[in-house]
Amino acid sequence: MAELIEVGVWYEARPITVDQGVDRYEALRRGDAEWAIVDPGVERFDREVRTGVDPALWAEPVVGEGTHVLLVLHRDAPGEALQFIHKLADECELLCFQRPGRHQPAALWQPRRLLRVPVPRMTTEDGSLAHHPTGDDIRDLIGRLDEDNTSAELWREDGASIRVAIVPGQRRWRVSTPDGSSHEQEHLTGVAEQFEAFAASA
Repeated sequence: MAELIEVGVWYEARPITVDQGVDRYEALRRGDAEWAIVDPGVERFDREVRTGVDPALWAEPVVGEGTHVLLVLHRDAPGEALQFIHKLADECELLCFQRPGRHQPAALWQPRRLLRVPVPRMTTEDGSLAHHPTGDDIRDLIGRLDEDNTSAELWREDGASIRVAIVPGQRRWRVSTPDGSSHEQEHLTGVAEQFEAFAASA
């Protein structure tokens, strides 16, 4: 059987980790939704995702409840469909979780309203987000950067942040630090090491 893209969308009052996302998603798949919160955004998401995504892309019927929505798309679904789902979840102030597969790590997109909660976090341009990022998280997110996913930013609990962005037209990376200075790195390995040191200096 071809691998599928499996996504869950639900409401969270506070940021969660990827591991917590895995546990919550699997609970919803088992029908355990007693912990989940009924939110008006879920109903809106359920309604608009059904009309906004080509029905031919669904590998299974959309499962919509008052507390969550479960989606299963064919593996070859275009990136635009997933971007629409992520953007719609954010507009509805809902968390969006993608189940891990053989060639795809678990992914977690948390709505912008949760970014106001002062916890250490790291984001990339493609919408990936890790709270309380470990060294492995930092290396993983930095390793995903390329010409289509061009920047990442890491915040410490004190509110200070470090940012990296691609230098247009070059295979180089510009790192900007809290004191306003910046410098360029040729390799993402060096960028990841600098991000890890910054996180550890809190």
